[in-house]
Amino acid sequence: MATQAFFDIGNLMLDPKPTFARLKDRGGAWLPLLILIALSIGIMYWWISTLDFGWLVEHMVASQPKASPEVRAAMEKFMTPTSMMWSSGIGAVVGTLVALALSALYYLVASKIIGAPIGYGKWFGFSVWTSVPRLLTIPLSAVQIATSNGRLAPEDLNMASLNYLVFHLPMTNPWASLVGSIDLTMFWSIALAVLGLKVWTGRSTATCVTIAVLPYLIVYGLWSAKIAFFG
Repeated sequence: MATQAFFDIGNLMLDPKPTFARLKDRGGAWLPLLILIALSIGIMYWWISTLDFGWLVEHMVASQPKASPEVRAAMEKFMTPTSMMWSSGIGAVVGTLVALALSALYYLVASKIIGAPIGYGKWFGFSVWTSVPRLLTIPLSAVQIATSNGRLAPEDLNMASLNYLVFHLPMTNPWASLVGSIDLTMFWSIALAVLGLKVWTGRSTATCVTIAVLPYLIVYGLWSAKIAFFG
């Protein structure tokens, strides 16, 4: 079972349609989920353990020029190896599970609307499998950490982000977080979701594209509006 799951991870990248057909009948998304969480925790632990914390605190405080002295003092107090280890570990586990749970709920509702009833557990597995491209950011982050000499800002951890690749906005720019949260693996995940939805629901390409893209349009549309109007 575990061996097949490893093969499915690779096959999902190379030949997604028949892989999704197998996954609909077989399920079994726990191994890629555990790999995703474990590697996320591992890379964060390595990054934090190599950091020059004096430099990091200065960098993060400088990125918040409008912050009050109290907020700056709280940032300096919070940013310790221990606190960052705990927050990163909890974020990797809880954040990943919550995001996948919400994604599965969205697909469940969408599938009922289009008349393709599939259970919540199946959609949770679907959300895990369409997140597999995120694994490709791990070796890129490892390269960054290995060559950073302890001075790697959190916004530069992901070499596949649009901010790192294209925009190069400083963290003082209100758009930096938004474009930094978008990376090339996100587009790959959307493409996998479209293909998987077609296989699982049998609906048209237009319908599947709409379902796959809609949550991103909503989230990033609202985020962009907030920045545009409130900074």
